[in-house]
Amino acid sequence: MSTRNERVEDLFLVPLAGDPTEEGQLRATTGDDLKVYLGGTVHSLLPVAVAHRPLDQLVHNIAETSYDEYVYTGNRVDAVITWTNSGKTVKIREELFAYTGSKVDTITTKQYDDVGTLITGETMVETYNFTAAKLDDVDRVVS
Repeated sequence: MSTRNERVEDLFLVPLAGDPTEEGQLRATTGDDLKVYLGGTVHSLLPVAVAHRPLDQLVHNIAETSYDEYVYTGNRVDAVITWTNSGKTVKIREELFAYTGSKVDTITTKQYDDVGTLITGETMVETYNFTAAKLDDVDRVVS
């Protein structure tokens, strides 16, 4: 068996009805899913992409040109809002800070789509757990 190596700049898949039927075949189906036939079984790749998307979006820095707005109460930062530009045209992300005394105990990060609408399932709440002045751990929950 020979090996073939190619570089593909763009790959366009035309949605087809039905699952792939040949070993190694990859198919975009009409149900907005991506399926592959491996080991005699059809596997959906969509659940992997859907499960990874919120984490991917919420933990990576903004790749686009953006503008950060800092919202204060006195000397305390209550929110950092990332916009597409300094005119605050479209909201990309916001981080909301909650405090216990002078310590941040919760950061809620919300991801917005390309028109500034909150994306369902792309909110992450980070809870900071302290013992006295020492940070013990951080719990993260995506919803």
